[in-house]
Amino acid sequence: MRIFWRLMLTLLLLATLVVGGPWLLVQLLTVGRTWTSADEAPGRDVVLVMGAATRYGLSPSPYLQARLDLALELWRQGKALVFIVSGSTSDNEPAVMRAYLEQNGVHPADIVEDTGGNDSFSSCVRAGERFGVAELTVVTQSYHVPRTVATCRLVGVDAIGVGDDTRAKDDTWRSYERRELGANIKMVYDVVISREVGQSGYDPAVQEALARHY
Repeated sequence: MRIFWRLMLTLLLLATLVVGGPWLLVQLLTVGRTWTSADEAPGRDVVLVMGAATRYGLSPSPYLQARLDLALELWRQGKALVFIVSGSTSDNEPAVMRAYLEQNGVHPADIVEDTGGNDSFSSCVRAGERFGVAELTVVTQSYHVPRTVATCRLVGVDAIGVGDDTRAKDDTWRSYERRELGANIKMVYDVVISREVGQSGYDPAVQEALARHY
């Protein structure tokens, strides 16, 4: 029986390390770098809006619209110049995000679609390596912001984050919060193995968009 409890304790400690280690890393990498209001956040030239589900590939879901509205608020306050809309083409995310931003007054030349942003790691890597962005503001939901900022920093992009916190804290929201624990572990794995995300060469679109403003 004593051996059994020692084994259980060992497994518990390992589980705590596996789950708690990545969580702690995320917290350390995001201290003083996340906000839930455009009013409080500092400005950066580039905003990376993370993709989310759309409505039949035609319009943003409530979660995605909230992200876009927050990014627009940064832009209206002069805290952003150029948008990278990063998501999956399977749900037409980048095109839907572009259309929504244009409908709300953003010039088409200030929007760059990243059609290879299939997850947070891909979006961060491609922002730095494909589009040549050294620093940016990530916009997503508040539960997602810490991991996304941490991911970008770990792959060499100096990121801060602003997270939407307006959605109802219902079962859906809480399930996404819990999912972050496992996603933190995957983030560490992706960074360690330098997972390939399909760069397809350098794209000057972001730099060309920024040049319009300087």
